[in-house]
Amino acid sequence: MTERNNAWIKEELAMEQVRNNMLKIAENSFAGTSTGAVLDDVLGSFGKMIRPRLLLLCSAFGPSPMEKSERLCMLAAMVELTHLASLIHDDIIDEAPYRRGKPSIQGKYGKDAAVYAGDFLIERVHYWMVKEQLFDAALILSKTVEDMCIGEIGQAVCRYDVNVTADQYLNNIKGKTSSLFSTACKLGAMEAGCSSDVTEKLRCFGEYLGIMFQFRDDLLDFTSSESAEGKETHKDFRDGIYTLPVLMALETPEGKEALLPIMKENASRSLSSGEIAQMEKEVIRCGGVKRTVEEIHRYAALATEILDSLEDIPEAQKIRRMLDKLESI
Repeated sequence: MTERNNAWIKEELAMEQVRNNMLKIAENSFAGTSTGAVLDDVLGSFGKMIRPRLLLLCSAFGPSPMEKSERLCMLAAMVELTHLASLIHDDIIDEAPYRRGKPSIQGKYGKDAAVYAGDFLIERVHYWMVKEQLFDAALILSKTVEDMCIGEIGQAVCRYDVNVTADQYLNNIKGKTSSLFSTACKLGAMEAGCSSDVTEKLRCFGEYLGIMFQFRDDLLDFTSSESAEGKETHKDFRDGIYTLPVLMALETPEGKEALLPIMKENASRSLSSGEIAQMEKEVIRCGGVKRTVEEIHRYAALATEILDSLEDIPEAQKIRRMLDKLESI
């Protein structure tokens, strides 16, 4: 068996353990209830699980990832369950009928059941962290949940604000999106015994990767159709959440002249499809999409610089492939 195949099998075995841990942590007695249906739904199929994979890959830079494999797989499950809980709550806040092309949880089961399920998952993560005596990790993940909440609150405060800046938007997404990426990387490195220097580098890498992830998501409204993505295009704009392509275009005189009247109307009434199409056209014309792509490349360069400073192990190449996929526009 080749070294590559052996490494792949070990990674998949670890991810299988992560999935089993998620089911163990989320075990409940809600069968036959709407809340139980929500939990069955979100745990019935596992997505790409980017954050737990990052945690496990970053642990490989430490001296003792194999000795700590059980604790690492438990931490990876806790990070992913935290992510799932945040998605449930996001759907409620957004009143989103779809999530990644599929009916959203609150759309299928109602807001009450969704709230209960999201809260339950967060509580179970915290309970199991104490039960497994993962006290340092519990402190870090709890602070991360706080940062995610602060980012969401900051986004809500900025809704329909025609004076919101790109810096404000960046601060918000560092909390609501990027913080869990950086925490996944930090926890994997810390638990596996990495030095404080390597742990901080991997934390920064995760932050840059999370920012790229959000910027790429911002671009979807300008590069994908509603039918392709299974969601309403420009819902963020309609909801007064002005993402990076819009804010980049606003920084130009012609963009400000073209977009501000549309944004002011957006705050007082529902825009027509023609007005939304005009907004999209102006954002593209004024360089908003182009500059967002450039920002993705800039953060990719910063992330690559960090990887170049670390040991060139097989797991580093896997992380590079994740980075390359996010950078490809």
